Amino acid sequence: MKPTLTTKSNAKTRWQSSFFSKIWIGVPITTWLFLLIIIPICIMLITSFYIKEGSVVVKKISLANYLEFFINPIYLPIFFRTLLLALLVSLTSILLGYPLAYLVSRKVKHFRNQLYMLVIVPLWVSYLVRIVAWRTILGRVGVLNTILLSLKIIDEPLSIFIYSPFAVYVALIYIALPYVFISIFNSLEKIPKNLLDASADLGANSFHTFLHVILPLSMPGVISGFTLAFVIALGDYIIPQQLGGLNGMMFGNLIVTQFGYAYNWPLGAALGFIMFTVAVFILLVSQKFGSSEGFLE
Repeated sequence: MKPTLTTKSNAKTRWQSSFFSKIWIGVPITTWLFLLIIIPICIMLITSFYIKEGSVVVKKISLANYLEFFINPIYLPIFFRTLLLALLVSLTSILLGYPLAYLVSRKVKHFRNQLYMLVIVPLWVSYLVRIVAWRTILGRVGVLNTILLSLKIIDEPLSIFIYSPFAVYVALIYIALPYVFISIFNSLEKIPKNLLDASADLGANSFHTFLHVILPLSMPGVISGFTLAFVIALGDYIIPQQLGGLNGMMFGNLIVTQFGYAYNWPLGAALGFIMFTVAVFILLVSQKFGSSEGFLE
């Protein structure tokens, strides 16, 4: 029986209705992306090619701001120091977050959900409140110095804990660790139990099962957690400002200074776009290596 003209017309109408409904559903998301992400990035990129003459921003296309980044002896050392610190924070967060996520996901039988909530509960607390808490812990009259003095380990309060790269390093790990934990935990939860049973049936002990099954299959979560920690540490400027002092200054502080005290928005935009490019590169690399369900062959 051949389809009638009415049937074809109804099918075409339903297809058009479905097509346009999908388009309308995507309009709010697309608008949000353009207004809050794409347009600001384009404005920042255009502004980075302007120059500042005196106290006035001149809309004249120039590469002077990007050349300033390479010529000025201040920017490159702080930029590489920021990259190094972000890398150390990411690696340390993985080393601390993976055992914790593995313990909660695979070993804990009771109070599993409660332990999970305890790890992520700091995310519910204000960012600034957590930084102030670290100043209380690391200060000269803080908790850490008080404990060391009471144990007679030191004779007078140490100043190396606060306003130093060490304080920035510790606080950034504290901020990034919950995100790393969540990424790895979710990756571990997705591993099918029948693969672990099959590994045990083939004679593999717990160590070999972890090394050849669990670890490869959880690598997407590890890479995702590493990326989150790296981007968080790369762009943070509040922690270095509150805990780092002059010795703990990072690249984000230079960008904030250009937009604030120096009132050099073109140079700040150029420095910001350089950081943005590095972050996008890291995200693309992590997506390439972490897009699969694991590295199990």
